Amino acid sequence: MAEVRRLWIPGPEGRLEAALRAAEQPVAAVVLAHPHPLHGGTLHNPVVFHADRELHTRGATTLRFNFRGVGESDGSHDSGRGELEDLAAAASWTRGLAPAAPLVLVGYSFGAWCAVRLAERDPGIGAVAALGLPLDVYPFTEVTRLARPIIVVQGAEDELGSPERVRDLLEQARPPGRLVVIEGASHRFPGLARDAAGRLGEAFSALLQELRSSL
Repeated sequence: MAEVRRLWIPGPEGRLEAALRAAEQPVAAVVLAHPHPLHGGTLHNPVVFHADRELHTRGATTLRFNFRGVGESDGSHDSGRGELEDLAAAASWTRGLAPAAPLVLVGYSFGAWCAVRLAERDPGIGAVAALGLPLDVYPFTEVTRLARPIIVVQGAEDELGSPERVRDLLEQARPPGRLVVIEGASHRFPGLARDAAGRLGEAFSALLQELRSSL
């Protein structure tokens, strides 16, 4: 596994603090977006950290970063508007590291909301993966308009979005999304971050095979 490289990348409001794991021959370029900045979300969140490690072990170049105003990133919280532009900047920068590989966005909770919205407007994004889709907080209507693969890893006891509601939403997507349910897990995946990351990794590898076969 490659060592984590701490760095700063250009963002709309200045620098964005980031952590990079570069693969020699990346199967994908992955950008990971953390949970809500006003509720303790950072690039060091355990779910984001373990998802990063898992996807890198499966051959991806991964970048997780802090939204504006978090950690050493410049700027201040912007209720999801500026954060969407932060994610776009991180995706553009990461795309340059592996231009021949598919670009995949991975978001956890608030980060998933940003990832889905960016994917809807950017056709260069190959797929989206979400952990803890907070359907009780954001509508996520963009999912039905993505027209590309989406994976959701949801806790069976997620208090911000039941697996049943997530399944109903994913069935409206084209192609239909894939749901992975983590038994015993609530929204924060307490004690189950590694399990959630492992299941995400399995779905990620299957997704890459599908993307390659469609080329």
